[in-house]
Amino acid sequence: MIDKIRELLFKIFRKDSFIGKLIDKLFTREIITYVIFGVLTTVVNLAVFYIVKNIFVSVGWNGVFNAVFSSAGSEKILEILGKGTDYLDATVIAWIAAVIFAFVTNKLVVFESKSWKPTVAGKEFVAFIGARVFSLLVELLFMFVTVTLLSFNEFIAKIIVQFIVVVLNYIFSKLIIFKKK
Repeated sequence: MIDKIRELLFKIFRKDSFIGKLIDKLFTREIITYVIFGVLTTVVNLAVFYIVKNIFVSVGWNGVFNAVFSSAGSEKILEILGKGTDYLDATVIAWIAAVIFAFVTNKLVVFESKSWKPTVAGKEFVAFIGARVFSLLVELLFMFVTVTLLSFNEFIAKIIVQFIVVVLNYIFSKLIIFKKK
């Protein structure tokens, strides 16, 4: 399928032209499958976030950070947090679901790393989790700044940060986690 699309595009644009060279670089099986599974991972992340956030709202949950700082008597921090941090809790839960989905699809389909030997898969999983923890911290910081400090809509902020996270995760997966030997 991807080869057919490439052939069609090269009939429209000469392969040695600027656009042809760009197509040659960007329309690879790896990048196309990463984009497809990146979109699906984002759908998993957003769907779980939406469901969990609505469950938290329906049960009156204000969030782990609010609970911790309330019990510690940190009034200034609670004042900054304002309406609650349930959206941060929902972000973490959504992240866990998305990371599990992304690891399996990236390993098997995108980067075609077929080995399930404990030494290989374990090393990939640890590196994958490490990179994803970094992108989670970026996501949480972005969500905190945009939602709590700048008063953005939680779902809009969540969608915006997904673009940043997808790019970061591709770079880590391609260059570090599933790199070809």
